Amino acid sequence: MQSSVETPVDAAPLSESLAPSAASAVSPPIRLACAEVGNFRRLTQARLDFDDCTTVLVGANNSGKTSLLIALRNFLSESPGFRAFDISLSQWATLRQLAEAWEALDEDPTTDTKDADSWEQQHQQLLACMPFIDLWFDAKDGAYHYVAPFITTLMWSGGAVGLRLRLEPTSDANDLRKLAWRYREARAPVRKLAKKGHAWPTDLLDYWLRHPTDLRRIQAYRLDPTKGPLSPVKASAPQPLPPSSQPVELALLRQLIRVDFVPAQRGLGAEDDETRSESTGARPGLFSSQLVKFARQHLNVSTSAHGQSEALVEAVANAQANLDERIFEALQPAMQDVQILGYPGLHDPQEMHFRTRIQTADLLAHGTAIQYRNDKTALDESLPEHSIGLGYQNLQSLSFMLVSFRTARLNPTQGTPAAVHLVMVEEPEAHLHVQVQRCFSANAHALLCPNGTEQSHLRTQLLISTHSSHLAHGNSFTRLRYVKRTPASAAGAKASTRVINLADVFGSDVQTRVFAERYFQVQHTDLLFADAAVFVEGTAERMLVPLFIARDLPALDKKYLSFLDIGGSHAHRLRPLVECLGIPTVIITDVDPVAPQVVGKRTIKVAVCIAGQSALECGNDTLTAWHPKLASFQEYGTPKAADLEWTSLNGGKVRFAWQVPIPSADGQWPSSFEDALVLSNIAWFKGLDEEKDPVSGKKVEHRGALGKVVGLVVDYPKPAELAQQLHETMHKGFSKGDFAATLFERFASGNLACPSYIAEALNWLAMQLQSTGLTV
Repeated sequence: MQSSVETPVDAAPLSESLAPSAASAVSPPIRLACAEVGNFRRLTQARLDFDDCTTVLVGANNSGKTSLLIALRNFLSESPGFRAFDISLSQWATLRQLAEAWEALDEDPTTDTKDADSWEQQHQQLLACMPFIDLWFDAKDGAYHYVAPFITTLMWSGGAVGLRLRLEPTSDANDLRKLAWRYREARAPVRKLAKKGHAWPTDLLDYWLRHPTDLRRIQAYRLDPTKGPLSPVKASAPQPLPPSSQPVELALLRQLIRVDFVPAQRGLGAEDDETRSESTGARPGLFSSQLVKFARQHLNVSTSAHGQSEALVEAVANAQANLDERIFEALQPAMQDVQILGYPGLHDPQEMHFRTRIQTADLLAHGTAIQYRNDKTALDESLPEHSIGLGYQNLQSLSFMLVSFRTARLNPTQGTPAAVHLVMVEEPEAHLHVQVQRCFSANAHALLCPNGTEQSHLRTQLLISTHSSHLAHGNSFTRLRYVKRTPASAAGAKASTRVINLADVFGSDVQTRVFAERYFQVQHTDLLFADAAVFVEGTAERMLVPLFIARDLPALDKKYLSFLDIGGSHAHRLRPLVECLGIPTVIITDVDPVAPQVVGKRTIKVAVCIAGQSALECGNDTLTAWHPKLASFQEYGTPKAADLEWTSLNGGKVRFAWQVPIPSADGQWPSSFEDALVLSNIAWFKGLDEEKDPVSGKKVEHRGALGKVVGLVVDYPKPAELAQQLHETMHKGFSKGDFAATLFERFASGNLACPSYIAEALNWLAMQLQSTGLTV
């Protein structure tokens, strides 16, 4: 069977799709508040706070975002997929010691009954090494029937409910003896071989790589809410689990929370329709695959047949007239939901329709194919699903996948819908166009939420990991969680991961948080994903500093640097965020000399040239309010090492750079990047005055901003006079962007020197990245 689907032309605009639904008017009585993950990969001890609706994980590459998603999926899915290497590196030494102790035994572990306490102790050691996750729910009275199996007091009247899920390879000490025996038997043939080889198994982890079924047993335990992260004391570490704790039946957890996961690699790819036939076994397209899966699970439409007969052919012929209408009616509600993510638009393929084309030889074994009409009035002009762009196919497929998650949650195979539905999407930007990314999280959550007030007691929470600044900045900072790499703090320790709630970064300073959010939205900065940051004062620095890095520090140029064009009047407002992220940061700013002048009856501070002035002050808010806060302006001309570098309480380092006197220009002290660039390259700019066209041989006439600078350098050969004239020119409508743009083409062949205050700061940044393991 082959069919095709069309979507109505007048799809709801994105602004309307963001409107709250009727169900959202009533807050569900339960939510997943936070999760604490331990001993899983880099997540030695990491806490993730969940937003009521949507939580977005951001952070640099290899920081642990995917590990958080996989940990939640493995613990909460019905078929956990743990592997030996999922166990944190910090626990490997203990596991190896246990295995070595088993090998050293003189007798069979299963018959060793002399030291039962020792085996019990070893069992507790093994469990202490295993990955675990603590789930904390914030529940109200109306959620009692969901949380009743997990509460620890008979006087419960709402509040925190916690439970621990732990991977347990052995159930008790006797089970551990059996594991020890199996391991010893596997090791026996290779124990005396040289350790340089890799004869299996080399250790307990290697043993589990071949026997992963040992890592499938999950147990759930109640936790004490008075010792958890939601208590008034807010415990900073997961609470220890008493050895006598009794497990709770995992089936009860399925009624409390359901998890669905969309991985980044979904097998989405273009369908080469020309190379495929309509014969049995031809793979259906992307969206049609989702439709078939949806029909199988939720519509009771059989998609396979084991044989055919004349009676069957006749039945199909009689039903063919009604089949299109029945399929359309069954899928139309779900198809309307798909439009929430913004498809179709004005110029997209319009209106899908179903058109069955039945072949009795492979009845219903053939996938449902999607066809499109660019003009819904032309019924005989349909194109196959694979003819439209991959981006549209991906958007449709992802949309329908989310619809399927919602339907499966509301129509479980047994029992009632889970109280909390956690849907995790890994890097959706891998398959979405930029224009969709900004609105994705809001629209996706609306798509997942149940419709109607009869399901208002059900909570839907979306967890997204992303590397897209468009997607991240489409959300408030209150929904962002920064996943941060933490280097080993002591010898023998292992690198780990922290999760920082960016909702807490600015504290109660809502004005600064809103400023940061708006700045990020306008600038599309990738600061939240970078290995290091470079703040620059203005347009010229933003254009030229990356070129200096590419030319002079090619290794640094290969690193993931984020450039932020934000002046000294505002850079200090991002201090809480810089301190929170803890990545090496360079702030290139202007010293901004100002002097008080009386204008009428008021005294104002006016920007002036440094030379020949008295009573100067630094007018740069970043240098005066953040660092180094020097008492005298003259101290900015001879800064000490401590004046240039600032270290936060959590160890993050920031290097400040501002203009200082230039020895090659008779010690003149510039006050802007442009002044410093010219005074550091006087001879180079003089050479431009003598530049000749390589074709005509005539002298090149430089115009615009560059022409003004060349003229000043020629007309004022003395550095002191040149500095004065440059300052006046820069403050009289000089186009700094035009000046920087004219220098682009000269970087390849020219010897334009980077001002020393910037060059020193960039070299500092290179050293910082090298010391953190990011080799430069």
